[in-house]
Amino acid sequence: MSIFYKADLIITNDGPPITNGIVEVNEEGVIVSVFQDDAFQDYKFVESILIPGLVNAHCHLELSHLENKISPRHNGMAGFIDQIFSQRDNSDFQECTNAMLLQDQKMFEEGIVAVGDISNSAVSIEVKKNSRIHYHTFVEVMGMSAASAQSRFDNGVSLVNQFVQNNLTNVSLALHAPYSISKKLLQLVNEHLKNNSASSIHINESNDELLFCKSKSGPLKEVFEKYKLPVNDFDNISDESVLIDCVQQLNNASPFILVHNVKTTTSEIEIANSMRAILYWCLCVNANKYITNEVPDLTNYLNDSLRVVIGTDSLASNHQLSVWEELKTISQLNNQIPFEQLIKWATINGACALSLQNKIGKIKPGYAPGLVQVLNVNVNAPSITNDSYTRRVVS
Repeated sequence: MSIFYKADLIITNDGPPITNGIVEVNEEGVIVSVFQDDAFQDYKFVESILIPGLVNAHCHLELSHLENKISPRHNGMAGFIDQIFSQRDNSDFQECTNAMLLQDQKMFEEGIVAVGDISNSAVSIEVKKNSRIHYHTFVEVMGMSAASAQSRFDNGVSLVNQFVQNNLTNVSLALHAPYSISKKLLQLVNEHLKNNSASSIHINESNDELLFCKSKSGPLKEVFEKYKLPVNDFDNISDESVLIDCVQQLNNASPFILVHNVKTTTSEIEIANSMRAILYWCLCVNANKYITNEVPDLTNYLNDSLRVVIGTDSLASNHQLSVWEELKTISQLNNQIPFEQLIKWATINGACALSLQNKIGKIKPGYAPGLVQVLNVNVNAPSITNDSYTRRVVS
């Protein structure tokens, strides 16, 4: 039996917004029809705006146990990484699992239907197996030394296989960051990725990163030496643009998510897009504020043809795993970004980045996107304010 939901405004991502629109949803949560009919009476009224379910394109669920344990010092990546190294392994399996379960539920209640999640271990497998959220797991590999590249790569492939063996087949390899990988490891991952396997890399996140990648010096070098990492073996040196060098080497046809982009320039965006067909630009502004108190230049992303997606990073670098809170901060930083464009970033673009564009992201017959209610907005001129919030209507 179908249920009909009527809202003041429906943003479908499949055409213009529908005023006083009606969505028919079957028992499995699949959209049957979307229409406008003022005479139709058999519906549940949903106040305000209906949108498709949200997508968190970049998350570290397995770091949820670090909530409130990493202080927001605003002193750069080096200080943050130092704290991560000292805190990450101080919790047992059950504490990590309980923290992940709590955050998985919170994301679901907010209206998040899919997550691109970074994993360095198998600790999240059981949570994901029982979750109502679509997870695409990015098994992250890193290693500065070319000598260890093959073993690091093999360990990553082994972890991918663990997820697959647990029926979590939406999984692929990802690279940590230009400052933590060798050219050999990057090459191995590039050759491994299939044309339909999404991947990601943290990039242009801070001045510390750029300094280390260009001169193998600065605060990051000091932290790496403190923990006896093979700094002298690092060979992924960039003469000009770290981002462009990385995109040049990642020459397969897979969808690729570039995460953070705090220091990314308009020129880099243009050049990178001309070099690679499927790039996604992921913004995690609350994490950026938490770590360095710097954020991307949002004017670089106003062109609607750019594939912009939204991520939360982790509770080591954020106060919540909330896509809606990310949109609030973006709106505060730049109130000229249209409401519909923000919704697109947080829904269909993320779905495409995770290769889920035929299942979620649109309120369209045949899709099961979840329905999310947006409250405390002016439906006649929608914008995101501090008082706006979301509520899941359909799973």
